[in-house]
Amino acid sequence: MRSPTGVLLLLVATPSAVNLAGGGPTWIWTPSLPAPLLRLVAEAGLLDAWLVADLLAAVGILGGLAVAATAARDLVVAATLLALVAAVSLAAAAAGAWLPLVYALAYTAGLMLVLRAGNHRRGG
Repeated sequence: MRSPTGVLLLLVATPSAVNLAGGGPTWIWTPSLPAPLLRLVAEAGLLDAWLVADLLAAVGILGGLAVAATAARDLVVAATLLALVAAVSLAAAAAGAWLPLVYALAYTAGLMLVLRAGNHRRGG
């Protein structure tokens, strides 16, 4: 099986391109976070980390790191990054927002691609 890096790059670049086409990067997850949960994140002192992670996912940095990990054949790191972005995006999409759904679908497809590559490398 050929490396999934090229296809993965297209998958993770698409949501960021959609996001940026709307006039600049916007948060993916934060607008969908219920106010009480956002308050808890802030009270725990994690708001800065949350916002940075949201922005890193929005502009494609986390996806880019997953692509780089795939190219380096570190499929565990790639799968972890893809799974985290997919899971949080899916949870945000449950609130009815369409942009997180785009990220969730693309990153889930990327995750399946990486997992399939890992199974093929092990001979399974």
